[in-house]
Amino acid sequence: MNVAGVILAGGQSSRYGQPKMFETFAGLPLYKHSLNALQENQLAPLVIATNASLQPRFGPENVQWIIEQQPHQGPLFALYHILAAFPEVEWFFVIASDMPYMNAPFIEEMLGNINDSYDAIVPKQNSRYQPLAALYRRTALPLAKQLMEQNKRSMKVLLDQLRVCYVPFNEDCPTFININAQHDWLQTVTKESNNE
Repeated sequence: MNVAGVILAGGQSSRYGQPKMFETFAGLPLYKHSLNALQENQLAPLVIATNASLQPRFGPENVQWIIEQQPHQGPLFALYHILAAFPEVEWFFVIASDMPYMNAPFIEEMLGNINDSYDAIVPKQNSRYQPLAALYRRTALPLAKQLMEQNKRSMKVLLDQLRVCYVPFNEDCPTFININAQHDWLQTVTKESNNE
């Protein structure tokens, strides 16, 4: 079974003030943490979905590019275009580009839940879902297309209508920490000091 690895890296970073996926954490740009985790699990193809203004800022990556013609339309818009662009791929592991603790063991654990009876496999912490660190199957494409046509852009609306396997993770699991604003870096400092 082929599983593509996808990094969503086309956001405006409006709360952050500059493109956050290029901020450095542990010596690497944020997006590289997600990309490395996917590479270590040998997912292929590897895809970065971004926009024309951001693409030149990425390093020389061995990936395929999805360049959004209409930037800043949100993750469901990006997911729809990715599912449509790779008709030969059955499953897509979709990860946001702003998750400093994204790691290969998490990817491996999620891949172990792939099953033909699901359209999506999504981690959850108590009642919080993590749709931007999740697997989506090709079978989600017709519904994603329908939602686009209805101008609905919510990942929750999509998940509510798919057959979803929710995978529980501990509330204190740091994998899902993401950087939306400058003050979010405090979460990473707190985690580092707790591990010392």
